[in-house]
Amino acid sequence: MSGGADSTAAAWLLKQKGHELTGITLSLWDEASRCCNIEDIMDAKAACAKLGIRHYTLNLKTEFREKVVEPFIDSYFSGETPNPCVLCNEEIKFAALIKKMKELSYDKVATGHYARTAKKSGQFVLKAGKDKTKTQEYFLARLKKEELKNIIFPLGNMEKKEIKEIIKKQGLLREKPESQEVCFLSGNETPFDFIKRQRGYSGEPGGLYLNGKKIKTLDTPYFNYTIGQRKGLNYSAGKPVYVVKIDADEKKVFLGEKEETFSREFSVKDLNVLYGTGSEFKAAVKIRYLHKAAPATVKISGNNALIVFSKPQFAVTPGQLAVIYRGGCVAASGFISGEKAG
Repeated sequence: MSGGADSTAAAWLLKQKGHELTGITLSLWDEASRCCNIEDIMDAKAACAKLGIRHYTLNLKTEFREKVVEPFIDSYFSGETPNPCVLCNEEIKFAALIKKMKELSYDKVATGHYARTAKKSGQFVLKAGKDKTKTQEYFLARLKKEELKNIIFPLGNMEKKEIKEIIKKQGLLREKPESQEVCFLSGNETPFDFIKRQRGYSGEPGGLYLNGKKIKTLDTPYFNYTIGQRKGLNYSAGKPVYVVKIDADEKKVFLGEKEETFSREFSVKDLNVLYGTGSEFKAAVKIRYLHKAAPATVKISGNNALIVFSKPQFAVTPGQLAVIYRGGCVAASGFISGEKAG
């Protein structure tokens, strides 16, 4: 329980069905802006008190730094654009919850995510939630298939407006803003600000390149840029230009026209298969959370895959998670590692 509306409503719904519950909150980061700071922990405790259920706080700060924060910084230094929430769900949240579930002899783990599980061909599968504006199966695509049988999502068949009505009617929470994406960024802090504060950076910022030629020294270090970026370049080319490539080893940021940001083929690594796929198949693929899944052919080779879109897609970005859908289910996911000519 994060102290927010969704996880609190999930607990309330389960209690109405007669389930025995214990609320678990993870303490992950001292300066967190949401979901694991001291204020949210106290909100979760208050909600559990109103619900009449036990509450535990698990201190996982060391694990969170090691498995989420440090890889987040390393990814930026490597010229990638990471998604820490995906990694947190995989490495921290669900691992901790399932471990505690077993310790307390409970049957299931439940969270306030907008997603659904179902049985298909004798195995549990992960599907999108009913509320397509809030569905979060993308962020859960790194769960292991053997974990799905232990997890339920009480909000999967509901819409956000229904949750708000429950919380208001039951008086379970005080009013507070919706949470932001990256919990360990403070206030309006950017990833670049966070990296400077955590590790500092005294190296050369690098250079900005267009048509193979250096046009200026970067105003901020190379890792403060991302594929597809147009604003904040502080350079006028007389036409719109975008970041099309980042060479972290050489500290070079390359610009190009919009069509150069589109890619048809790319590779993914650390493949996580949730639902039977085969070595080559047709699928729909998302390359970031807000991307509309696009038709593609997926070719699996060991722990990697080559994805070939039917039509080129904008800003295929190393470090982001590619989620592969098949038959209305999450079939697999992998981290974007690079592009192929396309």
